[in-house]
Amino acid sequence: MSVDPPLTVYFRQLSPESAVVLAHGEVDADTAGVLMTALEYAIDAYPLVTCDLSGVRFFGAAGANAIAAARQRGVERGHTLELCGARGTAVEVLLIAGLGTMLRIAG
Repeated sequence: MSVDPPLTVYFRQLSPESAVVLAHGEVDADTAGVLMTALEYAIDAYPLVTCDLSGVRFFGAAGANAIAAARQRGVERGHTLELCGARGTAVEVLLIAGLGTMLRIAG
């Protein structure tokens, strides 16, 4: 019997200027580092990075911290991080963390 990992992160280049990072599973204190690593890689390499949270079942404060850190890294490099697919509790956590005013959150 196989057990799905708590979080899987997929990366895809969309163009020479943009990429998407798709998270699938749970983003919590144990898995936020996986998301952070993928976002850091993408934000260093591409001027526009979209983090797609449509596959996220649980999103906690550690996820918001990872996104905030990646966003700051992008600002320092003149790159943009945006979110899409956030819904339910994930949107609430992102808004409470103040990320709603810093990032374009598209549902």
